[in-house]
Amino acid sequence: MYQLYYSPGACSMAVHVVLNELALPFERKPVNLEASPEDNLEFLKINPRGQVPVLVADGQVVREGGAIIVYLLDEYKGTLLPRSGKTRATALEWLMFANATLHPAYSKASFILKNTADAAARDQLFKIALEQINKLWVDIDAQLVKTRYICGKDVTAADILITVIANWGAKYPQMPTIGPNVKRMLREMIARPSYTKALKAEQVEYRAAA
Repeated sequence: MYQLYYSPGACSMAVHVVLNELALPFERKPVNLEASPEDNLEFLKINPRGQVPVLVADGQVVREGGAIIVYLLDEYKGTLLPRSGKTRATALEWLMFANATLHPAYSKASFILKNTADAAARDQLFKIALEQINKLWVDIDAQLVKTRYICGKDVTAADILITVIANWGAKYPQMPTIGPNVKRMLREMIARPSYTKALKAEQVEYRAAA
């Protein structure tokens, strides 16, 4: 049985949803990312980077959310990632956009809020970070004018990860601006049984689709 090391509502939720989509049995292993290294020794032995998600598969540790998702969908031939050709390239492009562009943009904003002591400087830096996030949502919304989901008529793993990241802004002093086409997609995604199940298990309230 797989073991998923996760933090509620973090990017690890995308792996949680994918596991649910594939109907795979797995053990949930919550990780407190705010805990001291001394209190996270067991997890740090598995992943010295101290980041989630981590999937343990038959003793092998797989790190990085994008890699875990691709591994699972290749291993079990899930419909969330096309098998080959241009459709696979498009699906991977948007998955990596979510993982390597959208995710870091939010991480930058969160870092500013957590680590800037001077209130005026914090507000100014956060404003700049928020503008960058909003530009990415404009890009996503423009794509969703043309297609129901980010890669076309069918859901892919990119839609799942984008939906997870969208909810992070609910903790910000000012939420990012998310367009109507994105919100429509978010509402459809969180209504999927796999997503509803993950939200309930992690006890996360979804607010970005409102």
